[in-house]
Amino acid sequence: MTPRERVLATASKLFYREGIRAVGVDRVAAEANVSKMTLYRHFPTKDDLVVAVLEARDEPARAMLAAATATGTARDRLLGGFTLLETWFTSKGFRGCPFMNASVELADPGHPARAVAQRHKTATSDQFRVLAHDAGIADPNSLADQLAILFDGAIAQAQMRDAGLVARAALAAATTLVDAALARR
Repeated sequence: MTPRERVLATASKLFYREGIRAVGVDRVAAEANVSKMTLYRHFPTKDDLVVAVLEARDEPARAMLAAATATGTARDRLLGGFTLLETWFTSKGFRGCPFMNASVELADPGHPARAVAQRHKTATSDQFRVLAHDAGIADPNSLADQLAILFDGAIAQAQMRDAGLVARAALAAATTLVDAALARR
C-alpha cells in the first residue's frame, strides 16, 4: 500500500469511527505511519483529505447499491437497497452514513466535502428514480424521493434505536410504497 493509500485508509477509518472534527492530521499521519510532510504532499489541507476520503467511499457504496438492485423482478429491484440495511446496520462498527455524517459535521454549505456528499445522495436518489422508471411507475420521481428519504431516515434512526428493528421497519415501509406504486401502473 502506498503512503497515499495508507493515509486515505487511516483517515477513512478514523473519520468514520470518531468524526472528522475529532481527528487531527497529526493523528492520521502517525497512525498511517507517514510524516506530516508526506500527508501534506498528497493532501495540502485537511479539507482536501476529507474530500478524498468521501470520494474514495463513493464508488464502493454506489456499487453495493447497484448490485443489490440489479436482479429480480421490478419489485425486487426497487426493494433491493432496503434488503441490505439490516446487515449493514448491525455490523460491527456501524456509525451511520459517512456522507450524512460529513454533512452534519461540516456545517458550512460551501465546504467542498458537502458537495461530494450531496453528489452521493443525489446518485442514490437517481438510482431509485431509474428503478422506478424501469418498473413503469406512473410518477417515478415521487417514488424515488420517498424511497431516498426513507433510506436516509432509516440510516439516521439506526444510530439511535434498535438497528435491526429500524432496518426491518424501513423495508416494510418501502414495501408498502413500492407495492402501492406498482398497483397504480
